[in-house]
Amino acid sequence: MGRFAKNQELGRGASSVEIPQVSTANRPAGQNGQIIFNTTTSTYQVYNGSQWYNVSEASREKTLVVDKFQGDGSTTVFGGGKGNTLDGSTAATLSVVPADATDMLVFVGGVYQIPTTNYTYSGGEITFGSPIPTNDGISNGHIVTIIHNVHKLGE
Repeated sequence: MGRFAKNQELGRGASSVEIPQVSTANRPAGQNGQIIFNTTTSTYQVYNGSQWYNVSEASREKTLVVDKFQGDGSTTVFGGGKGNTLDGSTAATLSVVPADATDMLVFVGGVYQIPTTNYTYSGGEITFGSPIPTNDGISNGHIVTIIHNVHKLGE
């Protein structure tokens, strides 16, 4: 895509799009929605109307980590040695201790739980407002699933 080409279309069978590659020092002033590859930081950046914002950074890609625990009808706290693993043999400990609740996704029986509304998080422990029911072993309807390494866009 040429610098002066407007509304360039990709032809059928096109295999890529070329994103302008520029250093931090040579970035344009920026217009809302512009996309560049910053050669100084090795990141894709988009202009959000007031600043350049990192969209991706390959060096910071993370592998998702999943923890699964089970309710027992009385436990409200999971992690930090509280609550049970799926087989009930060990105490629940988070594999990753996130900085805050926005760095993980929490589900109970496959239903997403909203941080500070459905649970609170502090120091490696997730606390629900009411006990998670006992897992019936058939439907897995009350399994607590925590997905870690879900970082906010641009960090």
